[in-house]
Amino acid sequence: MKVIYLTNIPAPYREKCHEIIFKKLNNSYSVIYCSKIEPNRKWFFLFGKYKKSFLQSFRINLGNRYIYLWSNILSILKKEEPKIIILSGLSGPMIVSFIWAKFSKCKIIASSDATIMSENLQGLSIIHKALRFFLYPRMDAYLGASKKTIKLFQHYGANKKKCFISPFAINNKKFKKDFKKINLRRYDIILCGQFIQAKLFDFSLDVIQELYKRKKNLKIKLVGDGPLKNHIIKRLKKIGVSYRYSGFVQPDKISKEYTSAKLFLFPTKTDAWGVVANESCAAGTPVITCDNAGAANELIINNINGYVLKMNINIWVKKVENLLNSKTKLHKLSINALNSIKAYNSDNAAKSIINALNFIKKNK
Repeated sequence: MKVIYLTNIPAPYREKCHEIIFKKLNNSYSVIYCSKIEPNRKWFFLFGKYKKSFLQSFRINLGNRYIYLWSNILSILKKEEPKIIILSGLSGPMIVSFIWAKFSKCKIIASSDATIMSENLQGLSIIHKALRFFLYPRMDAYLGASKKTIKLFQHYGANKKKCFISPFAINNKKFKKDFKKINLRRYDIILCGQFIQAKLFDFSLDVIQELYKRKKNLKIKLVGDGPLKNHIIKRLKKIGVSYRYSGFVQPDKISKEYTSAKLFLFPTKTDAWGVVANESCAAGTPVITCDNAGAANELIINNINGYVLKMNINIWVKKVENLLNSKTKLHKLSINALNSIKAYNSDNAAKSIINALNFIKKNK
């Protein structure tokens, strides 16, 4: 049975998963991408060994997102004649695929990492919401990156029995190889991600500014790139704190950055999930975040492998200061972070997708 997975661009946290499924389905699985990369992505990584192709497509920029309007997906579907299509998103090519599938006796699986909160903060129009209320109930199964995504599907009318969680997964083994004991690490805090407003770097810098008043030997690691680069570095210099800027670091090198720091500050305006939380846990680096992150209260559990806190500077300063002054507590959170990431692996991600496919086969 031929299966096509249609999504925007390749991502390092899905490559191994696609490779596993391709092997398990005896090469009858292929991934079609709308584009090779998007302007806001600088990553480079080796593709997995699976069948893949790229559409001829046209896209527009909407905030920090890219929407694909036109493509040659219809001609490809007519040629390939898949029996199941997995739609990761609802851009133009996905909607065309949905319509084609309904007229071709092809089953459809919706795949997403979005949450009710992330969609609300996107400011979806009435048309976008109406489209979701129309399309989602007519899907045959659902793949969500988290429990919050499953709730989103249900919000739009999905049957919970048809929902499966396929978590994002990174190369945990690579992080394990580069692991350093938490209390022997050079840097106290790591800030990592896209340097954009939504990542709330100014909040993290406010926390660091207050911490520096109490801890003059504070050391910061800064990783990433984006339009706020100069602003962030200027603020660090103004604070006077010791810091090292590593620039943008490719996925296969990022483990050494996380394993050089004791804590990761991850405030965010909205992150449907937040793969940076996976990376931090895989490094044994406790994460301090807020409810706006999809990984909060699922991967990151308050007082277990990090903290999920209200967006209050004083609260964050107090928690960070206490942790940096308590080697025992920091070590405990670090070990818990390493244990918590074990389930977030490519085998489990692929297994959930296979389960969704088998569910459809049994319920034709």
